[in-house]
This record gives sequence, C-alpha cells and structure tokens, in this order.
Amino acid sequence: MSGGIANSDAVVRVGVVGLGHVARHVHLPLLTALDQHFRITALCDSAPGYAADLARGLGIPDSGVFTDAQSTLEHGEFDAVLLLTSGSHASLAAEALKRGYAVFCEKPLAHTIEEAALVAGAGVGAGAGAATGERLMLGYMKQYDSNVTEAVDSLDPATVRHIDVNVLHPPESFPATDWTPVAAPPPTHRGPRAHWEYRAVLDSACHDVALIRLLAGVAELDVDFAASWGARGDEPGSLEFSGPLPHGRYSVRWHFLPDHLDYEETVRVHTETDTHYLAFGNPYFFGAKSGFERELLAFHALVTAGTAPLSGVAEGTADIRTALNVLRALGRTA
Repeated sequence: MSGGIANSDAVVRVGVVGLGHVARHVHLPLLTALDQHFRITALCDSAPGYAADLARGLGIPDSGVFTDAQSTLEHGEFDAVLLLTSGSHASLAAEALKRGYAVFCEKPLAHTIEEAALVAGAGVGAGAGAATGERLMLGYMKQYDSNVTEAVDSLDPATVRHIDVNVLHPPESFPATDWTPVAAPPPTHRGPRAHWEYRAVLDSACHDVALIRLLAGVAELDVDFAASWGARGDEPGSLEFSGPLPHGRYSVRWHFLPDHLDYEETVRVHTETDTHYLAFGNPYFFGAKSGFERELLAFHALVTAGTAPLSGVAEGTADIRTALNVLRALGRTA
C-alpha cells in the first residue's frame, strides 16, 4: 500500500492496468520518456502473456506482471495506478483509492451517479494528496493542451457569449506499432447505457464538456436542447446538445462519421471583444509537450505535491449528470 509522496522531485512508481491502444500508443511511451518523473513497476492485462511480452521490453520483472487488476492492487510496490481499461472505472478506482493509491483514470469515471458516489466515498481522506482529499485525476488531456491553457489564462468568463464545439469523429486510427492489439470487450447495455447518445457523451464528448467547463469557468453544464440523427445499426450517428452559461450559451455538435477521412474538432469561444479559435486533430498523433504529456506531469504534481487536477471525481460525476440531461432533453427515459 502507498502512503503518498511528499517530495515534488520524486520519481513516482506506477502500475498500469489495461494495455489497449491508448496505453500502448500514448501512456507507456510517455511514461518511459518521462523517466525523471515516473517508473513503471507493474503491468496488468487480461490477455494471457500480453503484459509479460510488454514487460520484457520495458525491463519489468515477472513479479510486476499480472492478468487481473485485483492482484495488481494487492501486490502494490507502486505509488499510483493508471486505469486504462475500457468501460466504467468505478470499482477499480474505488478499490485503488481505499488502498491509498493515487489514481489516473481514463474516461468514463463511471456509468451511473451511484457508481460515481462509491468512488467519491473511497477517495475522501485516502492517503496524502490534495487538501480536499482528491486523489483521482481524469484523463481529459485536451484540458491540458497548451493552446487551451493560453485561452483560459486570457479569458474572462464574464465576457463569454457563446462556446461552439464541432466534432467529426471517424473510427479511431492509431500510429503503426509492433505491439499486438488486444480486442476490447463488448459494451454493456444497461439503463441509460442502452442509448448510444449517453455512451457518446461519456465515452467521447466528455472531452468537449470538460473543455467548456474549463473555458466558461463553470462546475457543470445544464442541457435545455438536444437532438440526434443518423445512427445506423449499432453505430452512433450525430448528436447535438446545448444549454446556458452564466453569461451566454454553449453548443456541441458531435458526429460519428464511419467514412470520414480523419478526426477533427474545432472550438470557438466568442466573447464581447473577440473570438478564440481552438483546433484539434487526431489525438493519437501528437508531438512534444502535448496535452497527453502535460496531463501526466499534472498527475505527477497530484501525487507528489497534492496539486488538484483540472478534472477529478466531482467533474466526472458532473459529466454523468450532463449525459443524463442530454437524454432528458431528447425525451428519453434515463
């Protein structure tokens, strides 16, 4: 069990649970490159032999290789854990927090408000960390993009009239790799998760919701309009939702386009005096000082100095409420 680190210059030992595309193409290479801040001491994946193959390439001994998350958390010998599995992370996050680990959690935090409440209860007072007891950071990397930081620093939320987000989302593509892919488990369709719009918000548009919260300086987004169209079979379609801000409005248009050439996202923040324009391409092709790298450095600051993250349990819970509000605005029962 970890008791936390009080030295901001310390190398943080991390265990990585879930070795899918994002782990292989983003987090493992970055953690390795940031060796003055992190050292990977444990890998976990449910595919037999897969974690062991990666561990050999990273110089991790067999004692740090696991095929189930519970054994990983029981083994310990790390200060923090990265939960990079698919689906809800509530149960693993709660268990890790109870054991005193700091947690980096990919989206979504949870699928329901009840699940999120379990994480919140587990995180209060668990180990050293931020003054509020926050020990969990959500992987909303766009909040840490340098252009977003610059926009936030120059914006007065009281002058924001409108934030407009447009996302063109083809099937995900990743850089070429020699690592063997691992198939993701099929999605679970229960309760609100049965609606593709709910899944689209929690699995993808949550990044846009998080950006709006940050740019507008609000804790949560209300939704007073939503529409969806274009879904085909099991594939999602187009989703639009909008609502009020303290001094204006926001709108999100999210389109899943199976035949579109590449991912594209644009954000326009219209204030009383000017417009801030932000653009994002395929997030998995990134350079130095990317949002991914900056968020890992922010996680290091959380673990070692107690610096609160831009998005934690409270923000992940707020995003679930936003997804539920989208369903209500669509006229669908949650």
